[in-house]
Amino acid sequence: AVLGLIGLILAGTWLALRWIIRPLNWLSDGVYALGEGDLEHRLPEKRRDELGNLARAFNRMSESIREMLTAREQLLLDVSHELRSPLTRMKVALEFIPENSSQDSLQCDVQEMEQMVTEILETARLKSEYGKLDRMDTDLVTLIEKTCLIFEGKPPGISFENSVEKCVANVDVEQIQTVLKNILANAHKYSTHENEPIKVCLSRDDSGIQLEIQDYGQGIPDEEMDLIFEPFYRVDKSRNKKTGGYGLGLSLCKTIIEAHGGTIFVKS
Repeated sequence: AVLGLIGLILAGTWLALRWIIRPLNWLSDGVYALGEGDLEHRLPEKRRDELGNLARAFNRMSESIREMLTAREQLLLDVSHELRSPLTRMKVALEFIPENSSQDSLQCDVQEMEQMVTEILETARLKSEYGKLDRMDTDLVTLIEKTCLIFEGKPPGISFENSVEKCVANVDVEQIQTVLKNILANAHKYSTHENEPIKVCLSRDDSGIQLEIQDYGQGIPDEEMDLIFEPFYRVDKSRNKKTGGYGLGLSLCKTIIEAHGGTIFVKS
């Protein structure tokens, strides 16, 4: 009888502890989900005690963060759409200006702004549920060789090494070429004439297709490795015009690769 009573007490204690600790497990799962970018995750709000209040506060915080990010993205989209018309008018007006260094400089500035607007809108389109990829079976070897030709004659050069003669994949050709051009342009931008040629390696195994692009430039500080795929982030804080760009290229690359079901990462 005594053992039975002790067993009941222990069972009751275990159930009580489980009831008390369960909201902490919910909170732990919620924090992890939020850290992974899942802003739709919500905690159960069943309890009416302090832990229940904590769950409700967490949910309000998640909703506020989601609304702020949505508002920021919508603002970027609205501004980008509004910029398209004046940019087009500026391009037309520049055609009537006599050719000189000022015209060339203005045209470069307009082209940079036009590229920024395009990258913002394209990133938003791919993230939208209505943004579809125009996939077709494509030989990646041919696509990479064609893209590398764009940088022909530009030091330090490109060395393309592929372990397969043909590598057919079902991809959106235009989008994958955008990824290749952006990464190769970045590699050239931060390389010097004295560096070794940029190395492009394509391989395929049971896990899928791997494309590696390696340059021998200045590298990226360890503390900035996780930030380079964030929109508008640039390692060069001075926004030096020689390195150019608005920090959107790699963000767009990440969106395109993930839309294809792949992953992109960097080592330095």
